[in-house]
Amino acid sequence: MDRHAAVLGRPVGRLTFRDTRSRWGSCSSAGDIMLSWRLMMAPPEIGDYVAAHEVAHLAEMNHSAAFWTVCARLYPDHRAARDWLRTHGDALQRIDFAPPAAPFEARA
Repeated sequence: MDRHAAVLGRPVGRLTFRDTRSRWGSCSSAGDIMLSWRLMMAPPEIGDYVAAHEVAHLAEMNHSAAFWTVCARLYPDHRAARDWLRTHGDALQRIDFAPPAAPFEARA
C-alpha cells in the first residue's frame, strides 16, 4: 500500500482486512482501504495488484478510463492479475474457516 500511495503522493487512511464475499477490496472517500483476508492465500502479485487498484481510487473514485490509467501506472500488468482473479477467485471464496461442529476433545 505504502509503495503505491507514495507514487501518487497520497496517504492511505486505515487499512483493514475483512471476510468479504463480493469484493477483493474497497477504498472509502476518506482514504480507508479494506482488503479481503483471502488475498493472503493468492500469489503475492495478486495482492499487490489489488493494493494498487485500491490505492488508485485515492486519485479516481470510480472505474473510468482515468482510473485505469492510474491503475496501469501503479501496476502495469493489471489485466493479467484481473484475469487471474476471474479464473481462480471463486476457489479462494469457497474457503471457509467455520468452527468445527463439535468442540475439540483432547485424547489421552
